[in-house]
Amino acid sequence: MRACGRIVLSGLAVGLVAVLSSAAADDPAPLLKPVVPTGTQVRVRVVVEGGAPRTMQFKAQVPHGKTKAEMVAVSVAIDTQGGRSYVAAKTVEAWGYEVPKNKEFLLPELLVPAAQLAPTKKGGRDVLIRITNVKLYVAEPPAEAKNNIFNCTLSLCAADLYKGAERTMEPRLAFASHFLELTIPATGLKRLDTDDTPLPAVTADATPTLIPAAGPTIRRQGNPVFAYAAVNGQESYKLGNGTVVPLHVSVGSINNWDTGVIISIGLARGCKVEMDEKGTAGTATGAESSSTVIPGKIKELRLGLYTGPDLKVQKDLVLKDIPVVVDQHVSEGFVSLGPKFVETYFKDGVYGSGTDGVWKLHGRCNPELLFDIKTRPKKP
Repeated sequence: MRACGRIVLSGLAVGLVAVLSSAAADDPAPLLKPVVPTGTQVRVRVVVEGGAPRTMQFKAQVPHGKTKAEMVAVSVAIDTQGGRSYVAAKTVEAWGYEVPKNKEFLLPELLVPAAQLAPTKKGGRDVLIRITNVKLYVAEPPAEAKNNIFNCTLSLCAADLYKGAERTMEPRLAFASHFLELTIPATGLKRLDTDDTPLPAVTADATPTLIPAAGPTIRRQGNPVFAYAAVNGQESYKLGNGTVVPLHVSVGSINNWDTGVIISIGLARGCKVEMDEKGTAGTATGAESSSTVIPGKIKELRLGLYTGPDLKVQKDLVLKDIPVVVDQHVSEGFVSLGPKFVETYFKDGVYGSGTDGVWKLHGRCNPELLFDIKTRPKKP
């Protein structure tokens, strides 16, 4: 009887091994290889909250201006574009500081809670990232914002968050896994010797038909924009005076619209985007002003991606009849692709920069939406 019992248990063990092996085989490979810090550098992860309809953000602390030992809890909106970082005038005063006449407030320090990822630490992995001398433009937000900036205490643009060190930081903003990962010198951290900060895990969509892809960017006016993008067959459009305006299609983490896509009125007219100019899709509340947006539809949006082994095969992600919102008060030729867009078309989406300094949007895409670049509309 004992022998029979051992045989049965052995059979169950074999079955369990087979099931576990099958499950492991079905797990998709990671989109990106882990970054291994060198020397005294440390790889950390910051918990990110939000995504449509909330702005992507993380928690932090700032020192009170009058009682230095007091730390004030804040929420920080992540702005993946360059430009300005913002804070409301009344917020600066509430922190115990005076608002400078030139409206450029230098925050002495921003402390961001994070968890150490590498080198592996068995205990006491909690750290505080120290970002010093943060330049914030003091704004007077519209009344409906209630002194908030993009629904947060302040916003931090890429230029002020990474300070031009993308090549060494290798930042990764994970939309689905809700974290910001980056490499920091040990001198830029304060250790807490606790394990209270969550360490978000990398999620993976196991849908077998999805394939990894990445959309590279180039710098235009200092901001990363997709290296190839076309709206309704156009990579650019002409103004009335003959000036050619190239499209600026970028990842916008502060874009929390349900459509996932917001475009400027200038681009909408130049690229013949369908619009309901008598309709309304709501109000866009920015750091300094608000504007009414109207509904629209892009007949075809193309983004240049790389896929296949080692991401060396060029393909276009081609999307038809995409609903958008149109900002009537912005004439610049921009298209902002927000978290909802990434969530829909780039499963497990990660927006990151490597040692080459090139920002790329990584994700798992539906192969039925990927087309040979030979199908691109011919330039006039």
